[in-house]
Amino acid sequence: MAGRGIRGAELALWAIWLGALWFMAILVAPGLFKWLPRPEAGLVAGRLFYMLTWFSVFVSVVLLVLPNVFSQMRASTKLNALMVLIVAVCVVELAWLHPVMDGMRQAMATAEGQELSALRSKFGNMHAVSSVLYSVKMIGALVWGLGRYGVKAAAQ
Repeated sequence: MAGRGIRGAELALWAIWLGALWFMAILVAPGLFKWLPRPEAGLVAGRLFYMLTWFSVFVSVVLLVLPNVFSQMRASTKLNALMVLIVAVCVVELAWLHPVMDGMRQAMATAEGQELSALRSKFGNMHAVSSVLYSVKMIGALVWGLGRYGVKAAAQ
């Protein structure tokens, strides 16, 4: 019976995390850039993505631990490897991507002319990298959950 409670908590946590990842990418970030001036929208979006990355680390670790320590229904090795990949992406975002992009954002606030143009170009490249990393995290979380909770083919 305890296994069902753990599995239910695990499923709820995964659903909240997955919803947050996709909601941020599909509605929140585009909405910020529609309704706020670009510099403010970028600052707010950057902070929200930063907080969501920390939340992703927390959830990923919990989802690695719960089924493998407290449940009889352990996650497969492939699913565990996928979750480790997601944690690694989060570490890259926290240790490298967010600090670099924050520094560029601050530098662009005071730059002018050629310097500003060069910074915008570099920031665009970093934004592309961040989009790829975020997509890996979003799709990885989706695939993990589908693999863990997905509907199995009906027996014939």
